Amino acid sequence: MAENEYVCIDSRAMRKCKEKKQDFISRYDAISVRYDWIVRDLTENWQGEAAELFLKDASVIRKNIGGIADILSLMCSTLDDVILAFSQTDTALGEFSRNPNAK
Repeated sequence: MAENEYVCIDSRAMRKCKEKKQDFISRYDAISVRYDWIVRDLTENWQGEAAELFLKDASVIRKNIGGIADILSLMCSTLDDVILAFSQTDTALGEFSRNPNAK
């Protein structure tokens, strides 16, 4: 049996998601960089009370964007753990199905 083939548990969808991990991270990075650029550009060319209020709100949003990076990282790590657990379970089920009398 080739590596990554399943015996009893089909984990192909999870593996496809894992393959897109770098795309998710790259897209997040692009959004983050663009957001920072927009805020910087606006604040360099905008003065007054409204600008200060905008910057305050933008700071809160930036913290939330950072939180999204943490969540994305945790999700990717969790997916790796789930795939490993599925693989180990699948291997055990495959061994059992080939030799059900073994203990």
